[in-house]
Amino acid sequence: MTDEKALTCSQGSFQSGEHLYGTALEVKNWFLLEYSRVWKRDAFPESALPAEVKEHLEGLLSSFEESRIQLIGGPGPSKGNLAFYYAHSSEFSPKLYRFEIETYEDLLSIDLPELVRTGEIEKFSCGEKLVLVCTHGAHDGCCAVAGAEVYRELLKKEGISAWRTSHVGGHRFAANMIMLPEGIYYGRVNGGNLGDVVSSHLRGEIFLDCFRGRSCYSQTSQVSDYFLRKELKKLGIYDIRWEFEKDNEDYTAVEFGVEGETTVYAIGTVVMNHIVKIRTSCDSSEVKGIPQFFFYSIVPYEPQRKEKEDS
Repeated sequence: MTDEKALTCSQGSFQSGEHLYGTALEVKNWFLLEYSRVWKRDAFPESALPAEVKEHLEGLLSSFEESRIQLIGGPGPSKGNLAFYYAHSSEFSPKLYRFEIETYEDLLSIDLPELVRTGEIEKFSCGEKLVLVCTHGAHDGCCAVAGAEVYRELLKKEGISAWRTSHVGGHRFAANMIMLPEGIYYGRVNGGNLGDVVSSHLRGEIFLDCFRGRSCYSQTSQVSDYFLRKELKKLGIYDIRWEFEKDNEDYTAVEFGVEGETTVYAIGTVVMNHIVKIRTSCDSSEVKGIPQFFFYSIVPYEPQRKEKEDS
């Protein structure tokens, strides 16, 4: 039997059979800042950014719900202007905006909440397909090794804008990738499946084998989204629309509609605790029990018929 503590966290997760689906962070608003200096363990708080710039960016976290700051970088030192992106990962209308700044202090003149309120933000809209790869080695060694390898290969791909990024959650799933502005998380990406992940995304589809979830959904909805897509073979990003979520005594029910159909699907999932026990980080010796979600049922129904029966 393999000693769990002798494995890296990503090796332990894979060998334990831990599920990828339902593990994306819940994020709807992303703030991405190009920062080519060394990222310490807590990348943004420990960065050398001016204090007033940090305060300004932290203020955005209060102004936008379910928001997150990511440091990003290219393959080498920054040349010319710095990039600052704002991505809004809504279910059906994700948006990406790019600002060019000469210095970090230039961020102080960008009133993002006001730009969004007035609609002036659209002047900065861009059509890039951002792909972020976590290479944050100071946070976990698995991301340094697996993430760096995937990033090098990603730079060879056309049709996307590839960036290295700081911790995105779940380093035991390295290499981790996020597609923005859609907010699609992928894990256990490697040289063997990277081409499938990228080509699927460029077609507007999801590659289920590495799919962790959409960041606009709750954990339970991410799980149900995965099961419904797998059952119906609906891979288009916008093939599925969220309708409803409810916790019952023994299981959680989530309802999704399907593009072009009037049928609504109620997906039931159950969670089992402590069936997977792993180290969630390479720098921790603690072995934790990780809850796992399992398929319970999919029940299709016509909304009008259901309303009639309820009356």
